[in-house]
Amino acid sequence: MNEISILMHLLSRRVGLYEFGATEDELLRYLNIKGKNKHVYLKQLIIDLSNYIEPLGYHIKFNPLNFYWYLSINSEISDLFKTNPFEGHPSLAATLFCTLACCLKNEGYTQIQEIIKLRKKKNLSEDLKELSKKGYLLIDHNNNEIRLTPLIGYQLDLNQLFMNLALKKSETSSKN
Repeated sequence: MNEISILMHLLSRRVGLYEFGATEDELLRYLNIKGKNKHVYLKQLIIDLSNYIEPLGYHIKFNPLNFYWYLSINSEISDLFKTNPFEGHPSLAATLFCTLACCLKNEGYTQIQEIIKLRKKKNLSEDLKELSKKGYLLIDHNNNEIRLTPLIGYQLDLNQLFMNLALKKSETSSKN
């Protein structure tokens, strides 16, 4: 197998129920890349492969929730095939966003009460149950804790989301 074949295999493989792709360390190990510039060489391989497969509607992306590189279908093309998982249920999207904010603030987990406080709702048990059933989060009822699964990192460009939020905040600050 050549490097491109190995990369395509690793970036498209399913690792777990909510994970696919490979970590940078796995890519380096399977490609047998060594030396002090190994990370630079790997990044160049990823960029070259991404440019090569772009006309086919594919991209290589990074999931910051679990640090996996993965193969993704171009959003313009995938939007034709995929519908909004929260269509008709805006409360699920709002609850997931609040959960994401709380989990990122608390190093990957949060208390249910924090989400309720941020969401300003008395009871979110149905929303949390539905989000858990869809695979977005894991609920530990014994400790009243919530953890996100990496699934949201594959379906949402978190870097772009945070950049948009930061820009929105700076716009609001400059108007005041």
